[in-house]
Amino acid sequence: MEARAKRLSDEGSSLPPTHFLVLLVLTALSLIGFTAAALTITDDAGEPSFESRMVFAALCAVYVLFYNFCRDMNDPFDGVYQIKRSSAASFLLQIKWLIASQPFGKDVRFDTRGLAPEFDDEEILVGKGDLEVQPASSGLPERNTQQVVPSAASVTADVPVSHEALSIENAQMITVDNNAIKVTAADESTAETVILEAQHKAKYAAVEAKMQSLKEKATGVSFNAKLDDGLYLVGCGVRKKAIINVYAVAMYSSPTALEALAPFPSGKQKKEAQVALRNAARTFGPSSPNTSFVLEMAFKADGKTIAGAIAESVKPRQGGSGSDVKDLENLIVQGVSAKGGQATKGTIFRFDCTEEGVSVSVDGSAQGTVKSDGIGSALVDAFMDDKAVSPQLVNSCLDTWCGKDLFVAV
Repeated sequence: MEARAKRLSDEGSSLPPTHFLVLLVLTALSLIGFTAAALTITDDAGEPSFESRMVFAALCAVYVLFYNFCRDMNDPFDGVYQIKRSSAASFLLQIKWLIASQPFGKDVRFDTRGLAPEFDDEEILVGKGDLEVQPASSGLPERNTQQVVPSAASVTADVPVSHEALSIENAQMITVDNNAIKVTAADESTAETVILEAQHKAKYAAVEAKMQSLKEKATGVSFNAKLDDGLYLVGCGVRKKAIINVYAVAMYSSPTALEALAPFPSGKQKKEAQVALRNAARTFGPSSPNTSFVLEMAFKADGKTIAGAIAESVKPRQGGSGSDVKDLENLIVQGVSAKGGQATKGTIFRFDCTEEGVSVSVDGSAQGTVKSDGIGSALVDAFMDDKAVSPQLVNSCLDTWCGKDLFVAV
């Protein structure tokens, strides 16, 4: 223990500021003294000898290198020379943190055999795809262990589902540990239903635990963390035209889109993360039926100008009939016309992209839907592909959700 305490103390210690001050003073005095001595020995042109200049250059280099080395070693966990914990030590620290802040509830204790689950009759234990039905006093037939939902019963320990979270007819569930769910049910079908709903609730609970409202820095516009229809804020950015901030824009999507960013470390593999987010946001399906963009004007513009700019971004990416893009443009102009023809500062546009098309609303007033295959994905591409109209939006999405480790993939 004493050796460990001394090691940790040494790791955390740093050189006092006086050390660097003395080092700078000594360096300055040495260089000034050498320069004064060298200037007394000059040639006919009044220049020091070549050897003196070489020694002066070497002294400067040594002092600079030594100073930078001390600065680097002053922080043992950063810079070129640093102390890195081994993977084993990191794993032990992670376990220590989990034990200290374990989320399983007061009934789970680490100082006893309390982790060993005990089950009553008429219970189903599902863990990593296994289903076991215990014989019940009510006369339910005994069944053998069988595979029902492979790898579909994992629930993240960060967001445990409480006992009160689910109640489906005569089925209730509680979390047993990080990889198993204890279910009381009359049959396997009900147990499967409980597990699927548990996964659904765990995903949304994990996202809501980490979601946050964001403020777009260039325009000062703030966006809510969640829309009324359950979509979550992915990121926000600004659309610039030369030096003018035209509008702030935010992207909202389902947990599936956020999950696509979770495997990528924050600040790294940005291209791959951008592609993953784009594909998740533009590929509409049961788990991610729509993606929405909310635009708030930061600069006054007429309806035709803003509609033309959006249509110009969508048209080359849509690849279909030009009439579809024209319909989208008309809906935007129609909404702005109801405001007097000008999209003034604070005007809010919303575009809901789905597999069927794009719905448009202006200041909360629905203008209609352009029903066309591909136009919803094209609008997502306008904000998410390599030539996105707002690179700041892409960066914000990656910075907000990359590496969040929202939940365990099933």
